[in-house]
Amino acid sequence: MARAIIKLNNAEIRVDSHVARLSDTIAESPGILYVKGPNGSGKTIFLKTLAGLNDINEISSTGIIIEPGDARRWFVPQDPWLITLGDTGFDELRLVVKENTGKVLDNPQVYRVLRKRIAHMSYGERKIIEIIKAYMIEPDIACFDEPFSGLDKQYKGIAVQAINDLAGKSLVVIATNKDAETPGAKEVKVLAKQFKDDIDPPVPVADKGEIIIRNLFIRRGDNTIEVGELKLRSGEASTIIGPNGSGKTTTLLAIAGAIKYRGEIILRGKTGFIPDDTLLVSPGVTLNDVILNLCHADKDCMDRSLFTLQELGVRDRDKPYVALSDGQRRLALLIPQLFSGRAVLLIDSWLEGIDMRRRTVVYELIRQYLEDGGIIIATLPRGDKFDVVEGIPAPYD
Repeated sequence: MARAIIKLNNAEIRVDSHVARLSDTIAESPGILYVKGPNGSGKTIFLKTLAGLNDINEISSTGIIIEPGDARRWFVPQDPWLITLGDTGFDELRLVVKENTGKVLDNPQVYRVLRKRIAHMSYGERKIIEIIKAYMIEPDIACFDEPFSGLDKQYKGIAVQAINDLAGKSLVVIATNKDAETPGAKEVKVLAKQFKDDIDPPVPVADKGEIIIRNLFIRRGDNTIEVGELKLRSGEASTIIGPNGSGKTTTLLAIAGAIKYRGEIILRGKTGFIPDDTLLVSPGVTLNDVILNLCHADKDCMDRSLFTLQELGVRDRDKPYVALSDGQRRLALLIPQLFSGRAVLLIDSWLEGIDMRRRTVVYELIRQYLEDGGIIIATLPRGDKFDVVEGIPAPYD
């Protein structure tokens, strides 16, 4: 294993027109480097840069030196979007960790998870699998994006043990918005206030609601969709993932009450819907008409929506809705519903069509909406089969 060193000197990272600046530091293996900053500040982008994913994500950077240049690197995302090559956790490790030098973490709970079929794993169990992969591969630089978020006490203990053990051999880099939990660890700060051009829109409002789904069965043509159980209360979110045609939109339509289904769906609270096809709205209306309708003529909602849309570059309220770009139409449908007090938002195709600058702002608004007690179910074309996972995707997914 090579001795890895990361040097930051007037470091900057750029995505499109956005710039995140990092405090100067030098970190070397073995050890832990914490990357601190608020949501949307650029922590994930920095980790992807360290992991060598610049070309894939169109990231450019200056002032970042990694030695040696051929240091082996690994990136563990915040949300465990597993490409399930194996049937069980053990199968996954055999296929992915082919030439590992480490051993599986000696913990009975880890072995219980590894014996389980990946299709039946919870969010936390899938996340543990991703962390164990990095632990076994023993890269020179291991990058973890919010590794403890979404884990209960038991699984967090396993994650802490694996990452601390790995840090005894490698340089571990952890992105977090919380204080460092390891005494003596190095720290680097993302100096940009927010990775979003200082746009500061009003705070969304949400009513309290609830979603309960039991034994949902939907048939459309030759396709069948099943959801065993899903419960979401105020402040919670889930994402439906899967390839095109797997039934993501169909499931949202069933939850919204637009198509027939078997099973039980209990939906409490006023619900908003943002479709994948934004041209479904009548072509004879203006942007102002859309806002007026979605806000139910509430002046406060309209004022907040117009101000936020103007900050996001959607400024001509008398412009025909169909004349807006796809991303602008999506913003026009989403933003008023964030300010209208709806308890539940169903967002098909997540933030598709919204550019990176605006996407970071919208993500922060959605996060605030959840903090205020809203509920979100989103869809994202990811993975090779239909599944429902906890939380919402990161802004750059």
